[in-house]
Amino acid sequence: MTYCTFCIKLIFYFPGTVLHELAHYVAALLLGTAEGFSVVPRREGDTYVLGSVKSRTRYKVLSSFIALAPIIWWLILFLTLRHLHVVGMGRDMPYIHFSAIAKKLRAFTLLDFFFLWLFIQMLWAGRLSFPDVKNVYRGLFSFSGLVTAGIAAAAYYFIHTY
Repeated sequence: MTYCTFCIKLIFYFPGTVLHELAHYVAALLLGTAEGFSVVPRREGDTYVLGSVKSRTRYKVLSSFIALAPIIWWLILFLTLRHLHVVGMGRDMPYIHFSAIAKKLRAFTLLDFFFLWLFIQMLWAGRLSFPDVKNVYRGLFSFSGLVTAGIAAAAYYFIHTY
């Protein structure tokens, strides 16, 4: 990625990056100890890091939940779009109201452009980075993760069997 491309990406996605890292930070406060929060971009080898959160947990499985925390932005985005009648639910599957979108596109305003940008920020905020995915698997395949999965499977079995 060239430096110019990086600068444009930084300016365009900065609010989404703050939301992404904030989700990690809040989850770290709730599930462990938050040790650092940064949205200052830096270069690490051949890649640019837009933000980071350092945390410590007592059980490794909790780091998986901290790594998954940004997905909450996609849930918030979905609920907002559902409230605005852009998406709906049918037969337990979401669907898109294309007629509502087409109607909105015919009368597109500057405020709509802002909401489109905000929508993109929420999508960016909910995206898991490669280190996030790595931490999810590292926590799930730890001893505490396997014990947690076993307890959840046993609870599911007993709830649905009796």
